[in-house]
Amino acid sequence: MDHPQRLPIVVGVDGHETGRRALEWAVREAQTRNCPVQVVHAWTFDPMADYFTETSSQQVHQESLAMLRHEVEQATRKMTDVPPIAQNSVEGDPVRVLPELSRGAAMLVVGRHRGGLARQVLLGSVSAACVRHATCPTVVIPAAVTAHDQADATEPASAAQG
Repeated sequence: MDHPQRLPIVVGVDGHETGRRALEWAVREAQTRNCPVQVVHAWTFDPMADYFTETSSQQVHQESLAMLRHEVEQATRKMTDVPPIAQNSVEGDPVRVLPELSRGAAMLVVGRHRGGLARQVLLGSVSAACVRHATCPTVVIPAAVTAHDQADATEPASAAQG
């Protein structure tokens, strides 16, 4: 009896801790669903902005591939029964690339970076854009809560203002 091909889980990574957490979650979910994972790093190259660093788009692409290998190794190093994982380094804005590559996927998984409203207004939010534009279910993995964050959350308002 033939088993139908399972739709992949697409996960966006960027070399930061939140991307790694998203990747770890996606791999564990793929284990549960018995489906493949497609790990994507979307990057941009601006020759004018990168002029002084003597960087080429080929160098950025090679660095992206190395980062993908490293992130997958880190996320799966303690796992057994790792699902099939494809790694894709794609030149382009992640706001456009991730929803596009997740068409027809089981889901899209992204991490949410720390940052307040000012960061989101100035830089935009890849996770928010993916939620708005992806045509598949989208899972947003929040940034890890630090001890400092917990202290801020439990501190009474009157003490915080003082």
